[in-house]
Amino acid sequence: MNKERLSAFADAVLAIIITILVLELEKPSHLTLTGFMELWPNYMAYTISFFWLGAMWINMHNEWYSVKRITTGTLWATLIVLFFSSLFPYATNIVSANYDNRSAQVFYGIIVLLITFANMNMYASIAKSDSKASLGEWIKQRSRGWMLFDVAIKVIGLILAVTVYPPAMLYSVLVTLLCLVIPNQIKHINREKR
Repeated sequence: MNKERLSAFADAVLAIIITILVLELEKPSHLTLTGFMELWPNYMAYTISFFWLGAMWINMHNEWYSVKRITTGTLWATLIVLFFSSLFPYATNIVSANYDNRSAQVFYGIIVLLITFANMNMYASIAKSDSKASLGEWIKQRSRGWMLFDVAIKVIGLILAVTVYPPAMLYSVLVTLLCLVIPNQIKHINREKR
């Protein structure tokens, strides 16, 4: 299989997942401003989840652009990313309807971490099949050291969600998105312009 076919498949699945996110939004009980305002946790969870998945898609696009060959391992690694990602609308729906619930936030956090680790595995598979580099070399080559901070923030969010403040998990995803993922994508764009 060539990379274009795998990339198109991943794009299609992620587009469907993102579409399902909006279909899962709860409708207000009263069509008033107050009715909509009561659903703010739904809109917040949707927004964070949408942009987090969108950022993941952009990162995949940036990585796949330079890929010259793929292996069966890369196919499976990508399929695993898409599997865990397909659970994201379900987890987002649960956390948005149960914003202050510890179990809901922990479930959301576990799905987020599984997607994160699956992504790291996919990128390592790409690096291995393309350049025979180890994961450590790949992280240095691709300036992805920020991914370790990403995982650390999400783990801290999960620990806080379990112990003292359930919404910490959702906020940890927002923090990683705004402070790590988007700034690193902007750096990538600036490097391409040079």
